[in-house]
Amino acid sequence: MDQDPTVLLIDDDSAAIDSIRRILGDQAGRFKLRRVPDVPTALARIWGGGIDMILLNLAANANPAELSEHGKNPLAPFREMREKAPGVPVVVLCDSAGEGLARAAVQQGAVAYLPHEALQADLLNVLRSVAGKATPPSTILRTLAPTGTGGKIVAFMGAKGGVGTTTVAMNVATVLAAHRRVILVELHAELGSLRLYFQPHRSMRDIGDLLAAPDQADEVPVRKVESCLWPVKNMPGLQVLFGPRGEQNSVPLDSVNAIGILALLSEIADYVIVDLPTSLSDSNRAVLENSDCLALVIEREPISVQSAKVILSRMDSWKAGKLTIGAVILNRAALVSPIPFAEIDGALRIPTLGVIPPAADLCAAAQYAHTPMMTLDVDSLASIALRDLGREIEELVPPAWSAERIDTRPLAAGHVSPKMTTAGVR
Repeated sequence: MDQDPTVLLIDDDSAAIDSIRRILGDQAGRFKLRRVPDVPTALARIWGGGIDMILLNLAANANPAELSEHGKNPLAPFREMREKAPGVPVVVLCDSAGEGLARAAVQQGAVAYLPHEALQADLLNVLRSVAGKATPPSTILRTLAPTGTGGKIVAFMGAKGGVGTTTVAMNVATVLAAHRRVILVELHAELGSLRLYFQPHRSMRDIGDLLAAPDQADEVPVRKVESCLWPVKNMPGLQVLFGPRGEQNSVPLDSVNAIGILALLSEIADYVIVDLPTSLSDSNRAVLENSDCLALVIEREPISVQSAKVILSRMDSWKAGKLTIGAVILNRAALVSPIPFAEIDGALRIPTLGVIPPAADLCAAAQYAHTPMMTLDVDSLASIALRDLGREIEELVPPAWSAERIDTRPLAAGHVSPKMTTAGVR
């Protein structure tokens, strides 16, 4: 392992991590220690990337007598970790009365168990042993990519810059948010433009703040993400994660934190609409390999079509087997001799998801009003086409739960309400 391994302790006692540090003594610096109070928070942390092993305190998370009384399996926290984070080794900690339970956890996949009485003598050796056998972070990341059971990830990328990708993504997100929980995320490493469209308060945090925040031992990643989500006024189903607002908070966006952010968002939304820059970077590749749908925005002119063909050719070698790819043909202005649709279909060999007619005046008016076109003139030809595009995407990648069960009450700033707990719905 090239770097010091990161150990995540799952324990609802905030003093537990100090106890672990004292046990390790001067060796504590060789392990990055973090603590979270429960398994759901641990999974969010793992999906953010960079966790090498888990210490799960069963005494803090599963009291056998108490849980059995309520018909619950005392190993449920461990089983949830194994099911949702199979690539991360788990060491179970227990008190003397819980050794039978801990041994059962080892039989079901834990790499080791340690009674609290043995921590002083054996913890360091166990951590060293597990660190030497731990799965590389990149493999863990691929294992933990968002799956079909969470919210769907739909990426929008232009065949070249300046084709109107952000406008299309924003309006499709608005369409879906009429009856779904939708998060629109501007996954740009540098300056984003959605802030200019919506004009949130200048104190609103963005993806730059999220990535630049210091990594505190007890900080919870999902809360950090939620604190950066901006609820769009008069659209209770839509929230936005803005791209960096300026050079001062632009930070490197790599494949690890990009996938980590999307994995978190897909757990709290029906659809995550991703506005991607036009690029074949490692970050974009990781996002697209773990997305459900790519809408490639193309203009009806030769350079745009040729660029789209190059992008699709490069993507042929990627591991994007579950990715549905379609074209969104955007007519920003009436062209004298646009490329025929049949020629575009023949060149790209992907289905056309939608065709957006010219709407220069409406687009400009929407920018001045700081609102999506869909909310300014719902009966325009462009709005109708965007609404049809949203429906097409929803048919191609339906969410895991039905629209009738989604609570559409307005959300407070920085808050995402949990999924309904009806049977079959998380």
